[in-house]
Order: sequence, then structure tokens, then C-alpha cells
Amino acid sequence: MNEEKQSIQQLTFLRNHEINLVKWDNCINNAHNGSIYAFSWYLDILSDQWTAIIRNDYEAVMPLLHRKKAGIAYLTPSPFANQLGVFSTEIMDEAMVNQFLKKTHHHYKFFTVHLNKFNKVDPKLFHQQTRSTYEFDLISSHRVIQENYSDRVSLDLNIARKREIAILPGITPNQFIEFLSEKDAITPASLKKNHLFKLRKIMAFVLKHGLGDIYAAYTRENNLCAAVLFLRSNRKINLLYSAVNKEGLESRAIEMLMDQYIKQHAEKNLTINFENLAHPDKQEVCEGFGGRKNNYIAVSDRKHPLVRKLFK
Repeated sequence: MNEEKQSIQQLTFLRNHEINLVKWDNCINNAHNGSIYAFSWYLDILSDQWTAIIRNDYEAVMPLLHRKKAGIAYLTPSPFANQLGVFSTEIMDEAMVNQFLKKTHHHYKFFTVHLNKFNKVDPKLFHQQTRSTYEFDLISSHRVIQENYSDRVSLDLNIARKREIAILPGITPNQFIEFLSEKDAITPASLKKNHLFKLRKIMAFVLKHGLGDIYAAYTRENNLCAAVLFLRSNRKINLLYSAVNKEGLESRAIEMLMDQYIKQHAEKNLTINFENLAHPDKQEVCEGFGGRKNNYIAVSDRKHPLVRKLFK
């Protein structure tokens, strides 16, 4: 018990203006599970009043997406950061993550946080839901990767070639927003006006600093039919957001787009995360490309259902 108390005392809750951003970003950059979602500039876009829990001198950190409604502070996840949680430059075990979550609950009675796949937690702690994503290593050559595609994906690529689907990088953020806002666009989730504003800011930053790309698929008539936003950081590529219309689905444009992106980045020490792929058969397609299923945990307090609805 004394050992647990001593360990908990090493955790400090800091408000936004109290955080040393240089030390923070160094921690994320050097963490074995570092993510672009956890850098200070990205968190500033998601929540300008984000808070954090710090272990010792920024050896491990946990960003918290602070919000306020009816005078009550609470935490809720963002559609543009599916996995946050604890990031650490040192060995991280279940006990450490448990302590971060208990400290979180001390400051936020109403909270929902998405951990990352490296965060193990006591299954009896708070309320938990398991969520899934798919990841794929790009270390092999494009030829070797293609040889391991499923029959479904190989057939889809042949259909896309016959339909003369063309893949081009470089559409503008405005074009991307306009496309995913069209009535017949299929997207991973419905975005509100404030979400679109944040997505636009993310795109502006990553394109300016070379941290991402927007790939687009066009029909033979030169109509935009699918688009994907990729982010690159910490030896990872995150498929942040995507959209496809009916014509794009019929012509297998998303599959062609993914194959061309894989071709451009093959033989590199990178892992791609398919987390926000817009496709009605997402699981089959992700696995067809060779994606491995990974789980992460969403943790929340056990608040009353009516209160949960208020803070959703």
C-alpha cells in the first residue's frame, strides 16, 4: 500500500498553461508508443484547454481532452484521436496505467478516454469497452505485399484498373472537406461543424510541415470519387479520415487508392493504421490487404445514463 501511495504521488495534474511543452513533445517523440495525436500542436487543435497528468519530470504523460458544459468539466474522446492514453519513455505496466486513470478520475468525475494498444489496465477498473483497429507493416516490397493480398482485394484491384481509376496526391483541404460533405459521401462518422473546423486546421498544419498527404481517386471522366487523409509520425502512418461516394465504391476506388499508397511507401520501417477507412466491408478489406487486428480500450466512469447522454 505504501509503495502504491508513493507511486501515485509521482503523478501531477497540470492545466494547459502549466505544461512545459518542450518537455512534453520530447516525451512523445521518444516514447516507445509515441503518436502524432499526442503532440502539443495536435492537442491544441483538438482542445485548446487540454490538461494532462505528468509522471515525475515528463517520463510518462497522459493528455486529457478537457471540455466544460453547464459549468461541469468532463473528458470526451475526439474522432481525430482514436487512441491517446498514457505515453511513456520508460517501461510501462498495468499498475502505472491504473494510477493514471485513478488520478484522472480524481480531477474529472465524468470522463471517457480512449487508451492506446500499449496501455494495459485492470479489467475491473471503471467501465471498459474494447475497440478494434487494423495495422499493417510496410517493410516488405510492394510485390511481396501484393502477393499476400486476399482474392477479394486482388479482384477489386482488377475492377478498378478496368474502370481506369486514377490516383493522385495533392487535392486541397477545401476540396477534401467539400467532398466528404457531399450528400452521397460515405465517411467513418458524421462530423459536426466544429469537427470540420478542426479537421481543416489539422490538414493545414500537416501539409505545411510535411507530416501528411491527401490522396484522391478519380474516374475516367475525371470525377473525384474517393479521398483519404494520411498522417505520418513516430514510424506510423494513420489513416485519419476518408470518404468515398457510390461511384467510388462500385469502381473499387478505395482499394486502388490504398494499393497505390502502399506502393509509394513500401520497403520502409513504417506501420499503417487503417482506423478510419470509409468502407461498408471495412474488416474484410483491411484483412484482405494484410492488416492485423489490434484492440484498445475505452474507459469511462460509471455515471448515470442521463448524465452520460448530456456529455456525449
